[in-house]
Amino acid sequence: MANRGPSYGMSKEVQDKIEAQYDSDLEQQCRDWIAAVTGEPFPEGTFHETLKDGTLLCRLMNVLSPGSIPRVNKNSKFAFKQMENINFFLTAASDNLGVKAVELFQTVDLFEGANMTQVLWGITAVARYGRKQNKDLPPLGPDLAAENPRNFDEATLNRGNSIVGMQAGGFKGANQEGMIFGRPRAL
Repeated sequence: MANRGPSYGMSKEVQDKIEAQYDSDLEQQCRDWIAAVTGEPFPEGTFHETLKDGTLLCRLMNVLSPGSIPRVNKNSKFAFKQMENINFFLTAASDNLGVKAVELFQTVDLFEGANMTQVLWGITAVARYGRKQNKDLPPLGPDLAAENPRNFDEATLNRGNSIVGMQAGGFKGANQEGMIFGRPRAL
């Protein structure tokens, strides 16, 4: 993490839990997928350092949704320009592909390397939504489920009104009959 000392206590426990969820196999699958989609080999180096400036992510998004990022800050050493590239990618993923914000990562997660697990999950979400629009893309993880709306007639819907669900505490199934907690109060 940039400009932060080591974490202690609960912050350390949370950071350890996040780091324990990191999946190296998923990282390799994301590397391979990005290389296949962009048509160029994934650069050498750590996953974080390769994606940190956001230029590769912007190239990826422009392949998935051409013209979605018209201006990419290339070869910039300024942190705000690199973070702007990451934000361009996230905005285009949300606006053009329809990826929900909760499935994406935050700019700081990638830039500071604070939550690389979420970055992996965000890239797989972009892959899912990208394949929804273009089935010719290589898969990364499962595809999005197709919508399957149900159309019931009025008679079928009304039959459901007469059924008491088990959660409502029907006379069948588990109940608290015969349950005794401790001794009764002596009078």
